Amino acid sequence: MNMERYLRKYGGISIILSMILAILALFLIFRPEASITIVMRIIAIILLITGIVHVISYFSSSKEFKSISIELIEGIISIILGIIIFVNPIAITSLLPIIIGCWILIQSIFRMQIAFNLKAADSSNWKVVLLLSILNLILGIVILFNPFASLVAITTICGIMLLVTEIINIVESISIMLKLN
Repeated sequence: MNMERYLRKYGGISIILSMILAILALFLIFRPEASITIVMRIIAIILLITGIVHVISYFSSSKEFKSISIELIEGIISIILGIIIFVNPIAITSLLPIIIGCWILIQSIFRMQIAFNLKAADSSNWKVVLLLSILNLILGIVILFNPFASLVAITTICGIMLLVTEIINIVESISIMLKLN
């Protein structure tokens, strides 16, 4: 296949994929709560499938492998988590921002310590590190005190970023295809 034909085929596929992803981005922007539920249900299905695969793998293994394998436990836990998440995705979703908020808080505290260590080492950029760690600390606190609104905002921002990216991809693909004509 020559390069021009390849680029035309790639450009066409790229435009179609970008349009699909742009529609997904609009869904993330305008329906963030529903998007979160759908993502959680997809995660639940993946956990269910993974769990079933682990259970089947365990029972189809040799006796020697079964004695040291944790696949049955992994499989059962994955199946249980998958069912719980699938049945009640909103409840599980509400925990996600709390985990993210705690993680951001912990990371910002570590970064503050690094900033003070840099100051003690007479580094000139300790103020920037301290400022960014304080901003992260504030972000972590906001997420913890309003977790679901934060998750909706994050989902909306991801949708906007995805939409911008896909518009750029469509323009690039069209530009390449026009240059081939």
